[in-house]
Amino acid sequence: MNWMLKERRTRRSAERQTALRYQLEHTREKGGLEAMVVADDDGLVLGSAGDSGVCEELGAYAPLLVRSLMGMKLPPLLRGGDVAVRRITLNGQPLFLATVGGGVARDALLSHSELGVSRILAAN
Repeated sequence: MNWMLKERRTRRSAERQTALRYQLEHTREKGGLEAMVVADDDGLVLGSAGDSGVCEELGAYAPLLVRSLMGMKLPPLLRGGDVAVRRITLNGQPLFLATVGGGVARDALLSHSELGVSRILAAN
């Protein structure tokens, strides 16, 4: 019966920004990702995990990468990285969940993280 009461999250926060950082850090560590960000439609980073320079570039380019049909040249800190971006719509607003690295498990990690990010940002 005790196993049913065990909390699966090791870190929690009632503060939205901290909760978002914890969620992104957990996913980044679990998947061996270099960096992970949530950015808005203007490329502003709302939450991140990883090297701050890489996260800033990733956030700035995430909306552009989603809109680019033919791909585009990546900035210096992202070159050679395996970049993936997933569009999330929350309360009618586009957000972008982006990663560098991850390999074969990346899509599953993005799906899982998308649920957590949406839950955190939708909370009042």
